[in-house]
Amino acid sequence: MKVPAFKTPNEYVPDRDEAYRFDRETTLAILAGFAFNRRVMIQGYHGTGKSTHIEQVASRLNWPCIRINLDSHISRIDLIGKDAIVLKDGQQVTEFREGLLPWCLQRPVALVFDEYDAGRPDVMFVIQRVLEVSGKLTLLDQNKVIRAHPAFRLFSTTNTIGLGDTTGLYHGTQQINQGQMDRWSIVATLNYLPHDNEVDIVLAKVPSYNTPEKKKQISSMVRVADMTRNAFINGDLSTVMSPRTVITWAENADIYNDIASPSA
Repeated sequence: MKVPAFKTPNEYVPDRDEAYRFDRETTLAILAGFAFNRRVMIQGYHGTGKSTHIEQVASRLNWPCIRINLDSHISRIDLIGKDAIVLKDGQQVTEFREGLLPWCLQRPVALVFDEYDAGRPDVMFVIQRVLEVSGKLTLLDQNKVIRAHPAFRLFSTTNTIGLGDTTGLYHGTQQINQGQMDRWSIVATLNYLPHDNEVDIVLAKVPSYNTPEKKKQISSMVRVADMTRNAFINGDLSTVMSPRTVITWAENADIYNDIASPSA
C-alpha cells in the first residue's frame, strides 16, 4: 500500500510517540483511510488507544490531525459556525465565524470524531452529508456550498458499533442511524492487546520498571487487568482496567514506591 505523506509537519501534526505500539489490522485500516480517502471508524473498549492510534499514524505521515469529542454539549452551531459581533474599523459588525467542520473540510486535515456514538441527533445529521467521499457541506445561512479539500480525511472512534449500549458501561451512547453507518466504508475493531504486548507498552511508558524484578511486577499488574476484562466479558464485573489504567497505576506506584498506594 502506497500512502501519501507531507514532507514537513505543521502545528496541527500530533507529537510522535516513539513508545507507541501499533496494531497491524487497525494500522492498515487507518492507512487505507489516508491513502484512498475512505471513511474509517475504529470501535473498541475504552483505553485501547483508538484515537491515539489515528494520531500516531498521522504523526508518521506529517498529516495535520484535529480531534473533536462529540459529547452532549457539542451542538450543530459549534460544528458549523455562527454569526458573531466583531470590531472592524472601530465599528461593530456582524460576521459569520465558521466552526471546526467547515474549517477542516477546506484544508488538508484528518478530522477525528471521538465518542462518535454519543453525538446529538442534530449533530449527526450535519456529519452525514460530509461522510460521502464527494460530500459537500451546505451553509444555509451563507448561501454557500463548501467542497472538501482533496487531502481532507475523516475518522471516528466509538465504544459501541452503532447499535447502542446494553452493558451499562458507556452511559450516554445511543444507536446510530443505519443510513449513516452505511457511509462508514471501513469499520475496524481494536481490542485489548495480548498480555506480553501490553507489558511491553507499560515498560516503554514507565522505563524505571525495566529491570528483571520490576518486569515481573508489571506482568502481574497486567494480569490483574486481564482478569477484570475476562470478568467483564462474563458479566461478573461492570468495570474494566484499561491499558491506560495500568500505566497510571505503574506511574503512581513508582512515585509512592508502593504498589498498593491508594493514589495508585
